[in-house]
Amino acid sequence: MAELKTRILVVDDDQRLRDLLVKYLSGEGYEVKAVPDARAMDKQLARERYDLVVLDLMLPGEDGLAICRRLRGQQTAPAIIMLTAKGDDVDRIVGLEMGADDYLPKPFNPRELLARINAVLRRQASAQAASSTEGPGTLAFEGSRIHLRLRELRNSED
Repeated sequence: MAELKTRILVVDDDQRLRDLLVKYLSGEGYEVKAVPDARAMDKQLARERYDLVVLDLMLPGEDGLAICRRLRGQQTAPAIIMLTAKGDDVDRIVGLEMGADDYLPKPFNPRELLARINAVLRRQASAQAASSTEGPGTLAFEGSRIHLRLRELRNSED
């Protein structure tokens, strides 16, 4: 059975940077696609599931902050790393407050981006494992099951 690769979507209006990130991250074992704006991102997300989005802040049309806020409103939102020329403290704080999992100012070292991607994906996997309804936080007894996180008591046959 083939191993599922982690999927990354790069959203940046700089064609050269998109090409470099696709080549670099693909070489590191990720499945990577890149698009120039929010409209193309929405089409790609409707077609395929992504584990992480590398998102530029300054995009034509809908900006990265609005996109981030919109993605965070979805139930199964991917992790988000903001990648932007705006590196001021206030910009980073606002990006994180809008829901970004990490924030990296341009110019950046590709190895640092890779390290941040790996760290965000590890945290995401850990959080998903902890919030699983069948695992820690679930107690079973005499034909019933209690989901502590969900605060539900169910019949084991349910």
